[in-house]
Amino acid sequence: MKWLRAIPILCVLLLLSVATAGCTASLNPPYIQFNSSQSSTGTPAGINAQGTTNGTAHMLAVEQTSDNSYSGAVSNVVVYTQAGTGHVFVETQPATGVDFQETARTVVTVAAERATVNANQRDFEFVVSVPKGVDEVDGPSAGLPMTIATYAAIMKKPTNEYVYSTGTVDSSGAVGDVGGVLYKAEAAAQNGARVILVPYDQTVVSTTSPLETNPTTGLVNLQSQLSHDGYNVTVVGVKTVDDALPYYFS
Repeated sequence: MKWLRAIPILCVLLLLSVATAGCTASLNPPYIQFNSSQSSTGTPAGINAQGTTNGTAHMLAVEQTSDNSYSGAVSNVVVYTQAGTGHVFVETQPATGVDFQETARTVVTVAAERATVNANQRDFEFVVSVPKGVDEVDGPSAGLPMTIATYAAIMKKPTNEYVYSTGTVDSSGAVGDVGGVLYKAEAAAQNGARVILVPYDQTVVSTTSPLETNPTTGLVNLQSQLSHDGYNVTVVGVKTVDDALPYYFS
């Protein structure tokens, strides 16, 4: 289903404990609310005229279409940083929820530790680059790409545009499970991904999901499914941010 036809489109950045082998699934549904017929653009990593450095990474989400089916969606997060006093700012257009704001502060700490800089001596601004009709952005499942974009901004390094990722990130840098991984992986592949990083335990995911009105039950190996669909892409399970960094910056 082409998401541009959806009225409205509900794009979910959600934290979901997903079953792969007899486990149960639970849903915590923060969301992005879209208006239709818009497109997203990204910002390359670099240094602007004022000397502020920035980094970017692709975010993956889930959208609900007008016929109540679901598919993946791609947007971008851009992080700007400069000398400061430890402030973390989040763009208010679109509006950002508490989960997203908390995630922003967490990933700043994680990225700064890996870049060996003092986060209290810098300021950070997070801007989500999505369709102009977005009303709200929330949820923790973009923690991994947010960390990557922050690290890129600090280190003044561009990220590999062919690498896409999803996963929560905690204060230790551990990558946690998210919902809608199959939808997100399909969207990444359709958008030109060559490498898709997912939480370590979610390279095989259950097709049973509270997202679906009439879900089917089974397990899907992401690599096998995407290869079967004709995509030349590699799916990698990562446990930590440190596992993900080489794919973005090698």
